Amino acid sequence: MSTALTDRYYAALNSRDWAAYDELFSADAALEGPGGASGNGADAMRAFDRGFVAAASDFRLTALTVYAAGDRIAYELHATGTHDGPLATPQGDIAASGNPVSVKGVGVFEIRDGRIAAQRVYFDRLALVEQMTGALAPAV
Repeated sequence: MSTALTDRYYAALNSRDWAAYDELFSADAALEGPGGASGNGADAMRAFDRGFVAAASDFRLTALTVYAAGDRIAYELHATGTHDGPLATPQGDIAASGNPVSVKGVGVFEIRDGRIAAQRVYFDRLALVEQMTGALAPAV
């Protein structure tokens, strides 16, 4: 399985080419993300990604490792940015702090008929909030 399609997606996100999402994702592409984030289609993917860009105008994803087998592709990712805008959460916005953010995560994709049919995103939400707010959770 070639990673060209998903590589194009990450390039589109990093360059803020929101129009490319319509070509990359199937109409019913399923999104699953941390905190119950979900939706279908290119609009859901755009909204999810725009939320991070609104919180960090210099938000960038870098692929560290890529695994492909059959119709599935998994990326180990490094997300970076500066928390210069509000991050919208179901519990309310986290106001901009100006803090740098650096979090690793995983993106898992299913490919069908030459388009991304599903995307599942996993990352440490607590680490992200700690870095944004400067608050540290107690060690467990």
